[in-house]
Amino acid sequence: MSVPSLAEATLLRYASAETFQHGRGCYQQGAVLAAVLYGTRLLAEVQTDGPVPAFVCCTFESDGSITATCTCQNVWGGWCKHTVAACLVLLYQPNTVTQRPALETLLQPFNREQLQALVIKLAGDIPHLAEALDKEQTPQRPAAPQAQATPASTAPAQPQHANVDTKALRRGVRSAIHSLDRMQSSQAYYYVSSVVDEVEKLADQAMQLLEVGDGYGALAALEAVTEEYVDEWENLDDSDGYAGELFSQLGQLWAEVLLSLELSKKEREAWADKLTTWQENVSDYGIDDAFDIAAMAAKQGWDYRPLQQVLQGKITERGAWGGQKPGYANDLAQIRLAILERQERFQEYLLLAKAEGQAEAYLTMLIRLNRAQEAFDEGLQQLTTPGATLTVVRALCEHGEREQSLRLAEHGLTLEGRKAELAVWLRDQAEAMSQHDLALRAAEQAFFAQISLENYRHAARLAGEQWATRKTALLEYARTSQNYETQGKIDVFLHEDLIDDAIAALGSYAGHTSIAQVVDVAIKERPEWAIQASKKQAESIMDAGKAQYYDAAANWLSK
Repeated sequence: MSVPSLAEATLLRYASAETFQHGRGCYQQGAVLAAVLYGTRLLAEVQTDGPVPAFVCCTFESDGSITATCTCQNVWGGWCKHTVAACLVLLYQPNTVTQRPALETLLQPFNREQLQALVIKLAGDIPHLAEALDKEQTPQRPAAPQAQATPASTAPAQPQHANVDTKALRRGVRSAIHSLDRMQSSQAYYYVSSVVDEVEKLADQAMQLLEVGDGYGALAALEAVTEEYVDEWENLDDSDGYAGELFSQLGQLWAEVLLSLELSKKEREAWADKLTTWQENVSDYGIDDAFDIAAMAAKQGWDYRPLQQVLQGKITERGAWGGQKPGYANDLAQIRLAILERQERFQEYLLLAKAEGQAEAYLTMLIRLNRAQEAFDEGLQQLTTPGATLTVVRALCEHGEREQSLRLAEHGLTLEGRKAELAVWLRDQAEAMSQHDLALRAAEQAFFAQISLENYRHAARLAGEQWATRKTALLEYARTSQNYETQGKIDVFLHEDLIDDAIAALGSYAGHTSIAQVVDVAIKERPEWAIQASKKQAESIMDAGKAQYYDAAANWLSK
């Protein structure tokens, strides 16, 4: 049986130079796991970056052309690197390619009834084969809403996007989901997250298309991925909710893609209907509100009257909404802000951010627009959490307004919320600017916010000669605080040789590691406690009958 004639120049007709080099790299790394040549049809399995391999099929036509498909995520047109790698194996290592008769030859001995029986048998092993046969016999599903002309036929028709291979995307979703079909359910459960990650990567290509200016291509890509996932996801074990969570991410992607395009009201309504249908389908499985944000984005567009009033500078307490805000209002506002930023519509960005209470976005944009003093003044009024304050003070500092950043950070530490990260930032920045009193106060705040030996040592170093008196308050706080930072307390107390305090800090729920740490130090000064603690740990292991941990029990008794 002859091997089809190939040359690198031939492959370069189908793949870009960059893709060809990536394909060569796959080939050289041995990524082609298996290759079989059925007459003039090459089938290959190629390792990908994820857990699911790519399956390549190349048909060498009689006119010298090659048609190829791959189950990977390539949507950019032309061949992918997996196809190139498979062909390079055939070109340079033909002896490693298993040669079999053409499929036509293999099927010749079968009569109609035998072929029918064979297909039915294969459908039992290949779950999506029945679906493929069904699609061959029935009309294709209705096309998605297209960017069509307005009733007056004045709007341009949606451009064609030959570079977006939606069939490959659909295959990629199905291939990822059905890659678990042959596993036991108990085994497949552990791979669901990897499958969902693969589908998420496929969906993310819509954003890549959007970023290069191909909004309609993004729309087509996202529709292909979403539609297939809605149809197929029930084949996954979603007992931990991971597979269902992807719908919320898809909903936000849809909102951004739809708002990035200039669609007519009729087009938006058509997409809103489609999104609503998807939501109804997944609601049967307990997935609520996932596509609601996208449906609302489609209905509102940018000409929603309350939104238009905000963008014109008319801000009320209702913000960009005519009635009560939905739960996803903040997410939708952030999506709109991302689009306005991408389009460099900065004044409208500021108006919307202010109207929707997006203080971080509003203040950091003021800083970017060289309005730092305004950002500082308004930050004192608008910031409500230490976390939001940290974002703004970092932006101020990077913009060169270091003194203002320290003052605003001080203010942030008076707000309710988690303060540890902001306090550490202020401590380090103040020290770098030789403001030692401020650095010491921030160091103590950092310790109060998060008890740890590292924060304790920072405070000690900055306190210098004052440490003997200042550490009293920190140690007393560590003794009396009701937080759950047990390990931090133990580290500090043992550092100060306060063994009784370390024992008290263990409480009733300390882990084996923390108990062992205290026992090793306390064995000389508190031997009775150390012996009882070790005995208790050993007995808990023995009573549980965990033979694999008997060595650990013996180790406790040896203490």
